[in-house]
Amino acid sequence: MRVFKKILKISGFVLLALLMGLSMLIAFAAAFFSIADGAVDLSARTLPSYAREDISALAQKTDWTEEEYRTLYLQTGLGKSALDGMKGNAARILSFQDALFYEGELEHEQVAFTTKRDIFADGYRAPMVDLEEGDVLVSSVCHTFGWRNGHAAIIVDGAGENTLESVSLGIPSTVSYGGSAWFRESANFMVLRLKGASQEERAAIAQTALERLRGVDYSITVGVFSPKDQGETPKETHCSHLVWQAYKYYGYDIDSDGGAVCTCRDIANSDLFEVVQVFGFDPVKLW
Repeated sequence: MRVFKKILKISGFVLLALLMGLSMLIAFAAAFFSIADGAVDLSARTLPSYAREDISALAQKTDWTEEEYRTLYLQTGLGKSALDGMKGNAARILSFQDALFYEGELEHEQVAFTTKRDIFADGYRAPMVDLEEGDVLVSSVCHTFGWRNGHAAIIVDGAGENTLESVSLGIPSTVSYGGSAWFRESANFMVLRLKGASQEERAAIAQTALERLRGVDYSITVGVFSPKDQGETPKETHCSHLVWQAYKYYGYDIDSDGGAVCTCRDIANSDLFEVVQVFGFDPVKLW
């Protein structure tokens, strides 16, 4: 009996030690992720590192030099193709300068159990360029435990600003009607367009994406536990992988580092894209 009581006493101490250790581990993890989440807030939105200039006279011109295109890009976040589409509309060009230098207060929106999204506390929506089929929208506003995983989507209807995207676990990829609004409400985004490709080819990429990548189950492990290239009948995808796969069908590898997993940041840094618009990112360093 004494031996039995001694064993119970020792077991009690061991159990108490295990519980204390587990509690300390949980507390440490909570503190770590809290610090990480706070640190990631510093990169929620990046304002230009240079001063705002008066570009009102320049915005009224319609025959810009390369140097003037560069000045307008730095002051508005608009790429050459976007500016060419706005010639003669100085007021619209200047509205993009207001947006690029906008200093609104940010807050978090809980978009999933583990994921937050950076938005403007006052509900501000940034202006966006005219979109075309095949354009790619990328943002870094979504973050999970201190990691900026971001979000990406492909435009499948420019006029309606509809996006094809893979959002979250348990939700198959789908068309978001007027989906560009999600990006406009966010603290940052980029509009990217394939360089050197015709509008017809970009539209074909978007159409193929609609046909093959709609209704596909979400999985964050594509490229790790399953092939990165899912072929013509993909079984799983996630936001940045969906965009990568759409372009891979046409021979374009938009994963800038060529790794097993394509991230939103990889797409944003791809040399195959031109920046049509940048908002909330540093126009020089991007992401």
